[in-house]
Amino acid sequence: MKDILARILIVDDEDIVLKSCLRVLQKLDYEIDTAYSGQTALDNLEKKKYDIVVTDLMMPGMDGMQLLEEIKKRYPDVIVIIFTGYATVDTTRQALKAGAFDYIPKPFTPDELRNVIDNAVKSLKNKK
Repeated sequence: MKDILARILIVDDEDIVLKSCLRVLQKLDYEIDTAYSGQTALDNLEKKKYDIVVTDLMMPGMDGMQLLEEIKKRYPDVIVIIFTGYATVDTTRQALKAGAFDYIPKPFTPDELRNVIDNAVKSLKNKK
């Protein structure tokens, strides 16, 4: 059994996005869970320790920015990556200012997602 490099929670209200992220990351040494909403993501974080949360920005109910702010308040060591189909300079700046590790505009390539996750994992190792 291989060591797990990171525990990742992917949050998006679209099933197709969650499935494609899982497909891109599943062969790597990550433990991955998914959530369909910001509230479900917070519930998961209560029960299990995650190293990285990748969240969509635009979701019904709690959006990705609210989720980012809650995670940073409750779990300051968790790395949060935002991805969105509605990327603007303002939302990018707002997310980074609120503590996001990185920001990926949708659609993204498998390599773009893997690279951002790799950078986040390297950042985790540097913290330890």
